[in-house]
Amino acid sequence: KNRNFFCLWLGQIISQLGDRLDQMALIGFIAQRSPGKTLQLATLLSFTILPVFMVGPIAGVYVDRWDRRKTMYICDFMRGLLVLLIPLYIINEEAPLAPLYLVLFILFSIGRFFVPAKLAILPEIVSKEQLLLANSLVNTTGMIAATVGFGIGGIIVAVMGVRGGFYIDAASFFVSSLLIFLLRTSSK
Repeated sequence: KNRNFFCLWLGQIISQLGDRLDQMALIGFIAQRSPGKTLQLATLLSFTILPVFMVGPIAGVYVDRWDRRKTMYICDFMRGLLVLLIPLYIINEEAPLAPLYLVLFILFSIGRFFVPAKLAILPEIVSKEQLLLANSLVNTTGMIAATVGFGIGGIIVAVMGVRGGFYIDAASFFVSSLLIFLLRTSSK
């Protein structure tokens, strides 16, 4: 019944499915490039986790000062652009992995600004009476999308290849960005 909440909720389901697809494509990329090299996989995945600890604690401070809706759609648009860089990079199989690690660190750092903005915008788009239900729905469907996303991501990467996985993930960020752009908050 709430158009704004529906846009946010749908965008996040699409984006979270895309996030898991991205992780599966990264795992597929390392598996193709360096079969059996668990250290490279661990290094790659650590660059997706480090932003949680390094950027996460300060992101909320800045998000509180910024327009949350704008922060969210800019973050998703920027993440879409960064994900598009990855297939261009992996064309050269001999390229060092350090630039890819940097792109991943930036990509997941931007995501650390998105999360607190998403949590803080809910009271602006739903009534006080609906806030508990909205929070529950966002969290529950987010966990379901994340779990299902690994399975769907694995299938997509197997069928469309690593590059196809990244292209679909980029598209998911652009769709999410558009849906968030369509939000109208009470502060407007």
